[in-house]
Amino acid sequence: MKEWNMFAEIKGYKSRGLKKTQAARLLKIDYKTVTKYWDMTPDEFARLRQGVQSRIKKVDQYKDEILAWINEYQDLSSAQIYDWLLERYSVLDFKDRTLRLYVNQLREDHKLPKVTSPRQYEAVEELPMGYQAQVDLGEIWLQRSDRTKVKVYCFAMSLSHSRYKYLYWSLRPFTTMTFLEAHNKAFEYFGGMPKEIVYDQDRIAVVSENHGDIIYTEGFQNYINTLKFKVYLCRGYDPESKGKIEAVVKYAKNNFARNRVFIDIESFNDDSLRWLERTGNKKIHDTTKKVPAEVFALEKEHLKPIPTLFANNANKISLTYFVRKDNTVMYKQNRYQLPKGTYSPKKEVNLIIKDKRMDIMDIDTNQLIVSHLITLDKGKLIKIDHPSRQENKTHSTDELYERALDGLSNTEAAISFIDTLKHEKPRHIKDQLRLITEAVKEEEKSIVSRALEYCINRKLFSAVALRDTIEYLKIEDQRQIGKTSYKKADIFTPSKYSHLKPVIRDIKEYTKALKEDKRKWTSLN
Repeated sequence: MKEWNMFAEIKGYKSRGLKKTQAARLLKIDYKTVTKYWDMTPDEFARLRQGVQSRIKKVDQYKDEILAWINEYQDLSSAQIYDWLLERYSVLDFKDRTLRLYVNQLREDHKLPKVTSPRQYEAVEELPMGYQAQVDLGEIWLQRSDRTKVKVYCFAMSLSHSRYKYLYWSLRPFTTMTFLEAHNKAFEYFGGMPKEIVYDQDRIAVVSENHGDIIYTEGFQNYINTLKFKVYLCRGYDPESKGKIEAVVKYAKNNFARNRVFIDIESFNDDSLRWLERTGNKKIHDTTKKVPAEVFALEKEHLKPIPTLFANNANKISLTYFVRKDNTVMYKQNRYQLPKGTYSPKKEVNLIIKDKRMDIMDIDTNQLIVSHLITLDKGKLIKIDHPSRQENKTHSTDELYERALDGLSNTEAAISFIDTLKHEKPRHIKDQLRLITEAVKEEEKSIVSRALEYCINRKLFSAVALRDTIEYLKIEDQRQIGKTSYKKADIFTPSKYSHLKPVIRDIKEYTKALKEDKRKWTSLN
């Protein structure tokens, strides 16, 4: 009926002598549409409409699925529907614009209008390659499969030139530590770091703006000093100054996260990376009209290299998980077994993920509970009876004690360290001794000795602390190779004295003064 009304109005304007452009303007439709129907007879239009209605559309095979989605999620965008179809069917034989028109028609036919909340942004001048990135945080409520709700927190970093994006999701609000860990992951994902990063005035990074004299949190200030990048801090309530990243957070929440069933945080992050490769960095950007992934291939060459210390530790992840009643923790849809008796109500443990191994640590004492190899399978129960665990069962504590002591060169410091471990961690002493033996195997005696002294002086009586200290000292030694000069001190002039310049005198003035002093001295003697 709507199409017939439009056709009748076009014919009416033609009969009154109006031009096509006037009819298009009055009807607020495209000039090409008016031209298409201008000389068409009613019979021809009827046959055309009948053909359109009977024609099978490529999107029709997904109609029931799409209709169910927009019926359940009234704020669902056509772009997110397109991504969901790509995720499920991999290849689609129609464009996203075709789907958008189809979804709009479905909404109109079934009276399912889209719920929107528009927001205004201001255009920002484009920046050169590798110069700037923008960072922002967000949060969103999601549903689990049992219909309970969970809040997920998002860290987003976007390169300002290419619009190449990185996302990292967490079950807990970001602290300064996890905020910096997210930076390391982003730099690893990009393969480098920009010269400047734009931030909002968030308390995990900034203590006070102080009228332009920015005071950062101690951890964030140390991070800046080490990585040597510039910080641009937005003014309060000024989203336009970082509009690019504001749009990224909104895009990530609405296109990827919203209405997605939450399973666990690791699977969610894996799905997020796949979404970035499939959609987030693959689709043409509305502003630049370029594909971010293609522009990033050029921009990557302009990024600063990541410092070795951070690059080597970027693959080490620390996560907090609840212990389940069956003495397991769920990680990436697999259950990893803990010793019987570990569970208690609301008991939490830290998962230290490094390469292909997982160390499960007691969150209160920071002692190692058990270590597992990470599996790539799904739905598996990984028991603690792996070969290294069997070895512990077949050897007594005294045998493991002697092995660890031999690995530490049988020194007085080694005896003191291990005896303290036996006293403080009697329940897990076998795991501690085994980890010490593995950590010092094939390591230089000098590094092991220094690491042992470091841990004792700081009262770090833990096999994990000893292992990590050895790794840290090895990295530091590598960084020092080839350095023969002292590092230049960071000395700067306070801004209120920056306009002052030292007086430069001619050397003749000093020569004349010396001659006068010599003449006076001679006359006195």
